Amino acid sequence: MATQLLMAKSPEEAIGAKNASAVFIAGGTEVNRLGSDAAAAAETLISLKKCTGLNDIKVEGDKVCIGAMCTFQQIVESEKAPAYLKEAALFMASRTKRNMATIGGNIAALRDDSYMLPVLFAVNAELEVLKTDGTEKMSAYSYMEAAEAGGDMLITAVSIPKDIKVVSKRYANTAQSHAVLTMGAAMTDEGISLYGAVKNAGLLHFCDLEKAFRENPEISEDEIIEMVRVCTGLETADDMFGSDAYKRYLIGVTAFGLYSKLAGKEV
Repeated sequence: MATQLLMAKSPEEAIGAKNASAVFIAGGTEVNRLGSDAAAAAETLISLKKCTGLNDIKVEGDKVCIGAMCTFQQIVESEKAPAYLKEAALFMASRTKRNMATIGGNIAALRDDSYMLPVLFAVNAELEVLKTDGTEKMSAYSYMEAAEAGGDMLITAVSIPKDIKVVSKRYANTAQSHAVLTMGAAMTDEGISLYGAVKNAGLLHFCDLEKAFRENPEISEDEIIEMVRVCTGLETADDMFGSDAYKRYLIGVTAFGLYSKLAGKEV
């Protein structure tokens, strides 16, 4: 349990204080939640609230650059944030939480019911990350892989395409409940980009489904559902959020529905 609170005055001070027994705290919706593993294991909380320069939203050419401390509500209200990101932010139904939760914190939490990560993965969002040896840029998906491998990193900004065709979908029992599935899809030069957050299964890249849509644009919904049903690389299980069969069916139906919207077909 944390016994110290450090109010960092800059991102550099924050990353300099980071160690195995310390965690960053941005809006606090993750670290302060009941049962948070991060808070239980930490001795020191490093607050980012006084760090300057992390809460701007700027248009830079064909990209939108969003400071990591921008809240969900700032994104919803911004004229510069693209509509697809606002839609993902509004998956968080509570305005009180939206006024606290930050885009950087939602990424760093790497939750399997993340509001924003499926969309950020789908649009190949680029993160500006501060490490003890300097600043590095990496994709959001690469950040996830690096974070899982260990190492101290602080997200300082998120860069996303301004004009790109994106659709997303979230399923939960209520607006306030954890989602069993959140999926984001984008249409890129290479074809559909498709990612999901599946509760108790993880943050997933549906590369086999992307390939199926690219190779056969007329593929049927039943064929996609069957692909997911028999997929051996997908590790879902029966739990309080639904059966393995239900989750697989939901993934298949949703993937086909998002692809159909992106392709301009009727669902």
